[in-house]
Amino acid sequence: MTDTTDHAGTTHGDEAGRTGTDEPVRAAVRSTTSARWAALAAVVAALVPALGVVGVWADQTIGGSWTYGPVARVLGVVGLLAGVVTAVLAARRGDRATLGFGLAAVALPLGVLVASVLHPVAAVLLLLARVLLVAFGVVVALRSTGARRVAGWSVTVGAGVWLLSEIGMDVLFRFWIPPQEALLPFFTVPQVGQFVGFVAAALLFVPPLVRPVGAGLRRLWATADVR
Repeated sequence: MTDTTDHAGTTHGDEAGRTGTDEPVRAAVRSTTSARWAALAAVVAALVPALGVVGVWADQTIGGSWTYGPVARVLGVVGLLAGVVTAVLAARRGDRATLGFGLAAVALPLGVLVASVLHPVAAVLLLLARVLLVAFGVVVALRSTGARRVAGWSVTVGAGVWLLSEIGMDVLFRFWIPPQEALLPFFTVPQVGQFVGFVAAALLFVPPLVRPVGAGLRRLWATADVR
């Protein structure tokens, strides 16, 4: 009887010890998984506006109906949802920079989707998206070093070109409408800025997604029989 009780007590103690030891590991795994999902949402939220620009260029080059077609609208909804997820997860972490990016990723597709119905609201949303993207790039650039700083400044420059060129065209077109053949360059400049800004933003969120691949390759290399 005594032996059984002792063994049971020892077993229970071992289980409690293992549980106490495993809990920090489980918490770390949950944190890593959450970070990867957040990074994936942010990458999607950044790539959708960049793909939208590519679609517009394709329409201008080879013709098509991307700009107002169903695929563009579906992608806009996907980008909107990804932006919401990014903003919510960033708010929970207290990451104000990423929260600003998430709100920019929400404001842009939402402004596009409501443009035909609520034009004044759409104009405010689109302006907000540009300003928030500029702010996100500046904060990242000032807080980072190395390649991350370069990407942050790329976001800032691209979003700044997007913002200033759109404002400049709005003011200019109130007084003078350029000839038809000159309109394409006018509209291409902000599109390039939007593309560069969002692609650079996507690159900022890629590392948590590729880190497991790099760790796996290093593990394979370390355990390989032939080098």
